Amino acid sequence: MSTKMYFIFVNNDIEESQIFASALHQADAKKNLIVIPNGFELIQFLQDVKRGDSYPDLIILTPKFLRLNGMDLLGLLKTDDFYRLIPVVMLLPEKNNSHEDICNKLGTTHMPSPKSQIECMSAVNKMCMVCF
Repeated sequence: MSTKMYFIFVNNDIEESQIFASALHQADAKKNLIVIPNGFELIQFLQDVKRGDSYPDLIILTPKFLRLNGMDLLGLLKTDDFYRLIPVVMLLPEKNNSHEDICNKLGTTHMPSPKSQIECMSAVNKMCMVCF
């Protein structure tokens, strides 16, 4: 069985992904960040995880991206028998009661999208706590 520890960040913004990767490495050098550009490819990735390999420690989503948006993807993950136990953090770019209600109903942590390197570091530290 693999003991690889990793987060998946569903995001197609290269710069934002690099900032998260750097912050995660500073917070916990044992974890890697896999960036997947959209929800469709995340589902493909999870389906390709071989039996015995580990699922990610955490999936980080935003509500809007192409090919299966974050809110729809969250619903799929949290209602699937295999994926529902994977912790998910939804990064919300602005206050949105509807999105917050969906996250709460599905038992998913949500937090504001970080707007600076310092906020990103703080968010990543909180995400590391979600996993343990």
